[in-house]
Amino acid sequence: MVGKADVFIQNLAPGALKRIGFDMETLRKRHPRLITCSISGYGEEGPWQHLKAYDLLVQAESGLSEITGEGDSRARVGVSVCDIAAGMTAYQAILQALIGRSITGEGRHIAVSLYHALADWMNVPYLQYAYGDIYPPRSGLNHPTIAPYGAYPCADGKAILFSIQNEREWVSFCENVLGNASIASDPRFDANVKRVANRGALDAIILAAFARHPREAVVEMLEKAKVAYGRVSSLDDLKVHPQNRYMEVDTPAGRKRMLAPGALHDGTIPQFGPVPALGEHTGKVKAEFGG
Repeated sequence: MVGKADVFIQNLAPGALKRIGFDMETLRKRHPRLITCSISGYGEEGPWQHLKAYDLLVQAESGLSEITGEGDSRARVGVSVCDIAAGMTAYQAILQALIGRSITGEGRHIAVSLYHALADWMNVPYLQYAYGDIYPPRSGLNHPTIAPYGAYPCADGKAILFSIQNEREWVSFCENVLGNASIASDPRFDANVKRVANRGALDAIILAAFARHPREAVVEMLEKAKVAYGRVSSLDDLKVHPQNRYMEVDTPAGRKRMLAPGALHDGTIPQFGPVPALGEHTGKVKAEFGG
């Protein structure tokens, strides 16, 4: 099977593959065109390569949980971001290796870890701290260095998150959303650095204005002001979101509708085959390779 393969991927514990005779170095010598990929918790070198790694552990170890949450409360990212980051990193590296092999005729070994994939994603706060002496605060659904840029509840209890990116938008927001153009030139708020410094006073004005309107009315005003926004969606909102694309997949538990992958191919949603039951294809695979 390996002799016919383009890519060999494994995520067993360090040393496990070698013990069963499938170490990557040997495979590459036997099959020079083979692309091998190992996914681990902390990599194939370094003092912590032996550590067990699960998504939430790596969120903490990489510093992600230090900058996620609000105030004194750290928080877990609500999806398995370390697992996903490692998978995406492996996928893009394998595609690069396939392109490289088409040029050189040689495969390569790829080593990906949960920690290193997430550490790469942490470069912005790392560089801010390492070179700017800035320790990013946990700011919940507010941007730490831009104001106003955050989530605010409306009269119906639903929240909306909007972003002011320049002074033109700030003036338009004050006129069309807050209904008071003079706020734009208030010396506490006439530049972003001042708005950040006086965020509490600014938030009080915005909260009072939004409390007079339901969320969809605020959306209309933000549209008029040409200010970027996003509804803070519940899962009920996500389930019926008008921008969703769906696909249906057959599973052993029946046909399920799920949110489609992020990329369209020539304008169409890629279609997945049915999810096999455990052992469903064992016989076919053995037969294909003479087993």
